[in-house]
Amino acid sequence: MLRLLSIYSGILPIFFFFLYLNRNKKEGLWVIFLYVMVSFLTDFSFEIFKFKINPELSFIIFSLFTVLEYTFFTTFIYLNFKKQLFRNILVYSSILFYTFCILSFYYTDGYTFDSLPASIESILVIVFCILFFFEQINTPETSFIYSTKKFWIVTAFLIYLSGTLFLFVYASNITENEQNLYWPINYVFNILKNIIITLAFLLPTSGSQNFFNDDFFGKPPVSHYKS
Repeated sequence: MLRLLSIYSGILPIFFFFLYLNRNKKEGLWVIFLYVMVSFLTDFSFEIFKFKINPELSFIIFSLFTVLEYTFFTTFIYLNFKKQLFRNILVYSSILFYTFCILSFYYTDGYTFDSLPASIESILVIVFCILFFFEQINTPETSFIYSTKKFWIVTAFLIYLSGTLFLFVYASNITENEQNLYWPINYVFNILKNIIITLAFLLPTSGSQNFFNDDFFGKPPVSHYKS
């Protein structure tokens, strides 16, 4: 049941992206939409053809998805970085990551899940998320950072990859029964990620009326300013 909720929760951000299409044409949100589409189609395909997918094909699909997931998110965050230093760090780290993924693909045998590349992807993306928030704190665009769509997109990835990091690290070292026992952790964080991305697609565009503005909590009474 939880697995199905995880899979079909991917429909939510797809639906609301199209529902509020005019709101979601900027800030590189089309990249996140493509990611959500690929993620949903991958999960859905596994659910439909799970009895026909052998371990070797499973490893290929997971390896490809890891690279695509990393590419979509780093493209999004690259477009939203302002500091050239952070962009350079992302580019050089990505070159190393892609090189490692290619080597891992050719020299890894006997696994159904690309544990090490997925773990490295999680660590790199978490670092990029931290750099993004550091930049936003030092050069804020709005009074409330959480009133922007990109804040919630980055938060979604940070929560998802932080929550599943250790699961990915140990995925290749645990038995199939143990994977079935612990994999619901991934389902829960995937559902949470899709809900947060949906919230991002629902938010008004930057520069328009925000859900969270300077008057959101109300202004203090005049007496507050009197000594």
